[in-house]
Amino acid sequence: MTSKAHFVLGWLLVVATAGGARADAALDAVPAEWLTPAEVAEFRATPSAAETLSFLERIAAARPEVALTSFGETAAGRSLPLVILSRERAFTPEAARATGRPIVLVQSGIHAGEIDGKDATLMLLRDFVLGRRPELAEAGILLFVPIFNLDGHERVSPHNRPNQDGPVEGMGFRTTVTGHDLNRDFLKLDTVEARALVRLFNAWRPHLHVDNHVTNGVDHDWVLTWLVPEAPQIAEPVARWLARRFPRVLAATELAGHRTGPYVDLVDSRDPLRGFETRLAEPRYSSAYFALRHRPSILVETHAHKPFRQRVVANRDFLAALFAELAASGAELVGAVASAQLATVAAGERGAAPSRLTLTWEQAEPDRYELPIHDYRLETSPVTGREELRYGPGRVAPVEVLWWHGHRPGRQVERPRGYFVLPGWTEVERRLADHGLRFARIERPLEVEVETLRVQNPELAPATFQGRVRVAAQVTRARERRTVPAGALWIPAAQPDFEVAAQLLEPEAPDSLLSWGLLSTVFELKEWIGEAALAAHAARALEDPALAAEWHQALADPAFAADPRARWLWWFRRTPSWDETVGLLPVYRVLEAPAELPSASR
Repeated sequence: MTSKAHFVLGWLLVVATAGGARADAALDAVPAEWLTPAEVAEFRATPSAAETLSFLERIAAARPEVALTSFGETAAGRSLPLVILSRERAFTPEAARATGRPIVLVQSGIHAGEIDGKDATLMLLRDFVLGRRPELAEAGILLFVPIFNLDGHERVSPHNRPNQDGPVEGMGFRTTVTGHDLNRDFLKLDTVEARALVRLFNAWRPHLHVDNHVTNGVDHDWVLTWLVPEAPQIAEPVARWLARRFPRVLAATELAGHRTGPYVDLVDSRDPLRGFETRLAEPRYSSAYFALRHRPSILVETHAHKPFRQRVVANRDFLAALFAELAASGAELVGAVASAQLATVAAGERGAAPSRLTLTWEQAEPDRYELPIHDYRLETSPVTGREELRYGPGRVAPVEVLWWHGHRPGRQVERPRGYFVLPGWTEVERRLADHGLRFARIERPLEVEVETLRVQNPELAPATFQGRVRVAAQVTRARERRTVPAGALWIPAAQPDFEVAAQLLEPEAPDSLLSWGLLSTVFELKEWIGEAALAAHAARALEDPALAAEWHQALADPAFAADPRARWLWWFRRTPSWDETVGLLPVYRVLEAPAELPSASR
């Protein structure tokens, strides 16, 4: 961060003090009957689902521009609420798209203890009812998911999130009733809740996504921290919109009295001077998933060490500033998203120039940024027995440190013209459908040249993660002429969300179906051959001098020679009984699409 930028932010903070006082005065003027449940409780508590829904029903009844509906159910059968705000009363996806205005999805409570966004949403909507927030109607069509992890939200305890400053009477639990973290499920879609939210996205196609959280850990002076995607992890037109507009949102938030900064994850948990990172991460997370779909996804992380009231008001004022900016630049955002989608479609068309798909990302060179951290020291912990970071009370000691936030392509592959998925893999097909990807089923066998993907030497994670055993494997790619059977799925590259298909189907992608263990049967032997039959085959086969030489070369490795199973497998692979599908993924990459492929109209 430049010294000029520091000066500007310092000036904003001077002005912000007055802005915060004005915001508090506005709160004092709210009629008693329109105080939110959190305000009534003086921010000692956050409302239950029933209390939240009751308040939302009053809002919807008071203003015809607001509708309250549901977008699905939780694993425990609770209805997931959705609030729609539209000046045109465009309460269906079709009506919303017909307006040509930006559609915004704001979700809160994905981790139900981090519930600031819900109470900020209630305050904003209440203010709209009272005629105080015209920017909400001017921003576009707003979709609010006030409580995403609704089952976790109802598991209330004052002992949840022990590192967080309130609400002191209790808050919800991080995971769902089935123990899943919804912010690790955006690509594999194991949970009914994540599937419901992605179906909501597929139907409405919002242009902007906001995910409200509360941070953990580092004790700094920022009240609200953020993460936004940057090019090349997000399409250039969308990155340009963010670069132009997001700083204005932050400046307005600061003017309202709230210090803001990038989301902080220390590189070394015991040494802040080594810097911090703000990483978009893998597509299992909301911020990276929606970037794959060419949407700016804004991660909001209010600071856990600040009081609940302060965090909620900061979250509210940030959202208000964002909506005001959208009112001025919504058409620009709509155009940026459309441009990014068209570019992806064009890159996948038959005859398009060759291009590359990025499967993984690496950190780019860091910048320097001033981190307003509280006094800290190292103390030996009686729990861990090692030195741990401890923060002192009160004083902030700003330090200039390295900040990692940009990324460059890591693993890349040639962009195919599409994928075939072989028949019978229903878990693959279900996820393609859940993500709204277009595909078609071929009606007769096709003989085509494809790139096959073979995997071997699987390494299984030592423990489960999100209920699954993660898998890594060596991947071999080869051009082959194969017969694709009738019933196979064809997923064309010429569609806006093709990057999602690539992250699912390319085995090296960090959240691929292979990596989550959904294709692990390909590693397993399904047939067996007895040693006697194999020995007879080997005796005959060794009459071939070339094969005999290959065998003697293999035996030169002492480890191989001493391993009966490795020797058995060596010979089994060279018999006609060997199953050639062992290690072969049921996904074929098509680099040159044949003319007779069906259109993918789904």
